[in-house]
Amino acid sequence: MNLLKSNDPAPSKLSYKINRLLYRLWFKLLLMAVFLVLSVLLVKKILYENIDLNAEFRFLSEESTALYKGLTELSISRILVTGAQEPLKKEITSLIQNATTEGYSALKAQALREKIQSINKVEKAFVKFSTDGLVMVNVLEREEAVVFFNNDFYEVLDSKGVILSVSPDYVGLSGFPLLVGKDGSKNINALLSLVDDIGSFKSDVLYYEWVGERRWNIHMKNDLLIKLPENNLSKGLELMRMFLHDTNNLLKPIGTVDLRNIDKPIIKFRKSPPVEYTHEKTGRLAG
Repeated sequence: MNLLKSNDPAPSKLSYKINRLLYRLWFKLLLMAVFLVLSVLLVKKILYENIDLNAEFRFLSEESTALYKGLTELSISRILVTGAQEPLKKEITSLIQNATTEGYSALKAQALREKIQSINKVEKAFVKFSTDGLVMVNVLEREEAVVFFNNDFYEVLDSKGVILSVSPDYVGLSGFPLLVGKDGSKNINALLSLVDDIGSFKSDVLYYEWVGERRWNIHMKNDLLIKLPENNLSKGLELMRMFLHDTNNLLKPIGTVDLRNIDKPIIKFRKSPPVEYTHEKTGRLAG
């Protein structure tokens, strides 16, 4: 027989007394009173600590203000601009020098960054300051992509259609495709794709014309006009390259190659000899 193990399922006397006690009303009220007192003490502790935290925040705020005043009193010793060509570097440097004769704190970096990004040729700018007076600026410069002839002026645009500069003539801009036509500046990516597809013949192009807000005309320097289709542009370009390869062997010079209907291309011959146009010599758009 195992004397240490009891098979009696009845609870012990201590367990029985505790269970009876929990069911009594006065004991429940006592527990509620204890809980209430502990809650009041906890709230007082939190409020007391918050008062201390507010004092700490006021102290930190005063320290930050003092640090800010100290930084703004620093003179700018150096300006370092990266990511930009020399003309843009000079423009940014001049902007910073003219903005203030005192140093900027980090709290003013956002304002200076916005000023720099207001320059047309700047797509993005990042500004940092050091306590020794160094202003560091890193920029992403917009790249010139297209020249748009608009209202008798030549606008240099980037691939997103942002105007980078405006000139009264075309001198010095012949390295970029020349675009004309209403809303042509809204189709820069389409134009750049067209220029790539033309390939080696792009050096013979005088300008590209966006027609009726839906298709392209290509004006060649030998006075040849090529009318490309609105749809199936790749097929139209294939036919255009074929005609351009064969024009030197023709007895009569071609005036127009109409490819608007690629199933029925129309070739118009010129009665008079072609005129070689070039805006590079005159500085104005010709033809």
